[in-house]
Amino acid sequence: MTAEIIDRSQIKAAINPERDTVLLLDGVNIRNGMTGEDVVRGISFRLRKGQVVGIVGESGSGKTLTCRSILGILPQLFTVSKGSISLLGHDVLVLDQKQWTQLRGTSITAVFQDPGSYLNPSIKVGAQIAEVLRTKRGVSRHEAEQQTLRLLEDVRLRDPELVYGQYPFELSGGMLQRVLIAAAISLGPQILIADEVTTALDVTVQAEILDLLVDLKERHGLSLIVVSHDLAVVAQVCDEVLVLRDGEVVEKGSTAEVLRRPKHEYTRLLVGEHQLYGLERFLGAKPTTAKPKLVDSRPVLIRAEGICVSYDTKRSRRQALRDATFSLREGESVGVIGETGSGKSTLARALIGLVAPSKGQISIAGEEITGFNAARWRDFRRRGIIQYVFQDPLRSLDPEVTIAETLAEPLQLRGGLSRTEIQERIAFRLEQVRLKPDLLDRFPGELSGGQRQRIAVARALVTEPKVLILDEPVSALDSANRVQVLEILNSLRASGTSLMFISHDLGSVAGVTDRVIVLYRGSIVESAATDDVVNRPSHLYTRLLVGSAPTVTSTGLIDRHSRQELREELEAAS
Repeated sequence: MTAEIIDRSQIKAAINPERDTVLLLDGVNIRNGMTGEDVVRGISFRLRKGQVVGIVGESGSGKTLTCRSILGILPQLFTVSKGSISLLGHDVLVLDQKQWTQLRGTSITAVFQDPGSYLNPSIKVGAQIAEVLRTKRGVSRHEAEQQTLRLLEDVRLRDPELVYGQYPFELSGGMLQRVLIAAAISLGPQILIADEVTTALDVTVQAEILDLLVDLKERHGLSLIVVSHDLAVVAQVCDEVLVLRDGEVVEKGSTAEVLRRPKHEYTRLLVGEHQLYGLERFLGAKPTTAKPKLVDSRPVLIRAEGICVSYDTKRSRRQALRDATFSLREGESVGVIGETGSGKSTLARALIGLVAPSKGQISIAGEEITGFNAARWRDFRRRGIIQYVFQDPLRSLDPEVTIAETLAEPLQLRGGLSRTEIQERIAFRLEQVRLKPDLLDRFPGELSGGQRQRIAVARALVTEPKVLILDEPVSALDSANRVQVLEILNSLRASGTSLMFISHDLGSVAGVTDRVIVLYRGSIVESAATDDVVNRPSHLYTRLLVGSAPTVTSTGLIDRHSRQELREELEAAS
């Protein structure tokens, strides 16, 4: 497969150079009425019929505010202070609420990041979409139901009749996102804004959603605005891209041109992130001359043999982990990847005693821990041999305790250190995760998401563990924070700390691991060197993972039709 990036905008312009403009922003500023400051400045771009424009930038760059100004739903106290917005020939800045109500849904619509927040949890999802059709289109109850079923089928939900009668909490994140997309296109809009619709989704589900958006665009003639903090995501589907930072466009142009020759330092950082901490560092690499494999003489820190874990549900007993066998050596960095529900977190929690295996044995640093009682677990954890970093630091950090107290607590529980020694160790770990001492007096709620995640890493490190387990540590972070955390993990790896990095994103895992374990439906289906997993995957599911991972080039990716064939083959094999 060629490494050349396809310039979609040039191809489409050549086919239809007279495409109509459906949206035009010219010099738009958005003001925060509380501070009097323009937090978004000089945003200008054009969206044509059938075109896909990407808006990329880190958290706080102004992406969502820009989209909300287009939709006429800016938060209270925020206003467009300068510039103009033309939507299908309408000056939206002079529309009243009634006129906006007529435009939203029928002319322009949006899908946002957390679909669960936009669906009523007490009403079945089919009824929610049908209600929109009855209210806006005036169709009968029966016709609304039939149209809703067609929409659910249109967004590739496997059993539309079943989904129609389910509540939001009964659906997975990917299914919820599809339901919201079905609701968004129900009234036949010309423009769809997709704001971070793939964030925190499994990489295979993320690819399915992106494939779906492209498919809907082609079949329904939609114009799309795709918003993301990940340049690789917009690279897959967008004709043109705007790069935002601190409320301003720092670069824009055709996606291919921006990726080939990024001009701004920030854009080069985004592209470079994937080259250093993603699949790009492996994709397309020629296999080196085969060498005899050397016996790894490093001590084994974790050995798990035949681990099985089951959970009781209302209807049955579900096996979350089946006969998992693996090892982790001193100084080794191992990635554990798989979709939601594959058993990744269950495996990690079995290692620290949060779940009890029904079968198998686990030893850590030569100590058999499988049969530990509560007292022995407390003693073992107090020694700090193995530490765990959870996915959401806001939930794992006490909101009423300062950062200084949070970092000191593990050392105080362990005992044996003076107050000065504790402070020195905290200062060292804080520096190691690239945070300043002035954060010590703050509370978790006063920190950014990236700062909280680094504090969680620092708290795990203060006990000087031999093994650090990280459960989805970068899944909800923007590009800049993701790079910072991955750089910290690589420095820990270089210093000899053993890492187990759990993620659904092979791209993140590839940048910091020597070896990758692939979990699928509770079973380890592949375990190999990271380079082999990326370039020479042996299992169908691993091939689908690699083919679904977004990159900033087309190298190594498979098209959406091939991905669908792989999904069907995998389902048949299962």
